[in-house]
Amino acid sequence: MKKHVGVIGLGLSIVTILLLYMITFTVRWQEKVLVLTFDKISREVDQAGLHWKWPVFQKAVHFDTRIRTLQQQPTEMETRDKQTIIVSVYLNWRISAPRTFYERFRQEGSDPQTVIAKAEETMQGWIADASNVIAEYSLGELVSLDESRFKLVHLETGAPGQAGGMLQRIRDKAAYGGGYGIEILDLGIRKLGVPDDVTKSVFERMREERQAVVRTLLAEGKSQAASIRGDAERDATVLMAQAQAQAKEVMGQGDAEAADYYKAFLKHPKLANFLRRLETLRQTLSQRTTIVLDRQSPPYYLLSRGPQLEAASDIFEESDGREAGAAQAADNAPSP
Repeated sequence: MKKHVGVIGLGLSIVTILLLYMITFTVRWQEKVLVLTFDKISREVDQAGLHWKWPVFQKAVHFDTRIRTLQQQPTEMETRDKQTIIVSVYLNWRISAPRTFYERFRQEGSDPQTVIAKAEETMQGWIADASNVIAEYSLGELVSLDESRFKLVHLETGAPGQAGGMLQRIRDKAAYGGGYGIEILDLGIRKLGVPDDVTKSVFERMREERQAVVRTLLAEGKSQAASIRGDAERDATVLMAQAQAQAKEVMGQGDAEAADYYKAFLKHPKLANFLRRLETLRQTLSQRTTIVLDRQSPPYYLLSRGPQLEAASDIFEESDGREAGAAQAADNAPSP
């Protein structure tokens, strides 16, 4: 009898658990639940916890309302300047109104995963349609080092004061006809590339742009160099003219002072002759020099007889007489 009581108790426990499973459902914090009565929505539950439902003819459909990411497969598109590019777009979205979402995408006997798959298929079409805006931009506006020309952000979210970009177009579609129970949070270009046959032409165009900048800088440099060179030549001409004027002024002063000395020499020609001979000695004997001459040859006789002279006038007279005699002997010498 005790054995039967235990079996009966176990059976009642299993039945109770099954009954509770059939008449209750649990809502997690990130979920919203639709309660269907004979496949029609009877109520929506968004509070976390344990809730009740009728067994058999009622069922609970759970939807996770956290953010989902939909990624588009890489697709070839054509830009405004007829360049082919490869674009892959991602879309962040979530279920905001489970009732509307279920009614828009449900099929007969469909479960939540099937409904979500149908919704993502629809959004893939929205992305493909919104991607046509790429044809309004050139490749140089999507791939550029110049910040003023870079328009990729405008493609994604729209330019200020202009029609919306891809994000706004998809939001408009999600809100069309009362909406689809979807909130579009964000959109971006996940991948933007060019086919191999286009890469070469892109690099060539970028190289031409850089070379144009180089040519501009070289032209500006040459212009500045020519300006600096002209200023320097003008300053050099002015300085040269000033230097020449100062040189002429100094030469004039020197000539005037030399004229005064010449006047003094004309008054004392013998003194002038003596000073010239001394200058000759200084010039010829300023370095190591070997000269073989008669010691009586003027003006070198001063080296042997100069210190023994008592008056400079005797030197002048004797030297003049010797020079005159030497000159007369040279005239009377027979020709060879």
